[in-house]
Amino acid sequence: MDVYDEMAENYDLIYGDVLDIDFYLQEAKNARGSVLEIGCGSGRILLKLLEQGVDAYGIDTSQKLLDILKKKAGAKAEGRVFRADMLDFSLDRKFRLIIVPYRVFMHLKSADEMKTALLNFKKHLADGGRIILHLYNPAKDELQMTEEYHHYDSEENVSSDGKRYSLDWHLHYESQKRLAHYKIVLKVEGKEFTYKMDLLFVPMREVEGLLKGCGYKDVRAYCGFDYYPFSEDCREVLWVAEI
Repeated sequence: MDVYDEMAENYDLIYGDVLDIDFYLQEAKNARGSVLEIGCGSGRILLKLLEQGVDAYGIDTSQKLLDILKKKAGAKAEGRVFRADMLDFSLDRKFRLIIVPYRVFMHLKSADEMKTALLNFKKHLADGGRIILHLYNPAKDELQMTEEYHHYDSEENVSSDGKRYSLDWHLHYESQKRLAHYKIVLKVEGKEFTYKMDLLFVPMREVEGLLKGCGYKDVRAYCGFDYYPFSEDCREVLWVAEI
């Protein structure tokens, strides 16, 4: 089962961040055309785009998350969300902007898969269209979390409906495969849930090479969501490129 199908009922607790919303809203409005979100989940970003009148669409591999999104959106999402994989989706339209938020691109397991996805994105972009990839640039100490799971972060929050919950994040990095094995432990209302997923850590300069090798141009990297120039100590990296 897709890990996101497993966590669907708790997805909004784990991925409730709003720090990137304004960034994607502005980029979507600037695109002046159709926007596609890869990995739209339960609608964290996509629903905001639709509320603001953006001609937005989304794909995701998790049917359960898409069902939640459709329930939230009602008629607004009709004909706009599809169960599909970024490697081989095929939509009968082209987009001015394709966004790949919250490290979704890192679920691909090799540089070859990343290249395949980038070429598929390119096929779905209108002339002059752009992509935005949100990737994670790990710190040196994270790359040393080998052999077993290492606990590295905790947080406590209150949900929109008043539920108190906690999250504990664990990481085991497999250096040969460059795979980061994550374990997320959620505790909410006396229940405990554990979810596991893998992300591929790819050096940022390698990402630049992949983009250029796939024919993208004007390739730029920013640190965070305020367009600060990229630096090696930046963790959240946004790659922007066009065709």
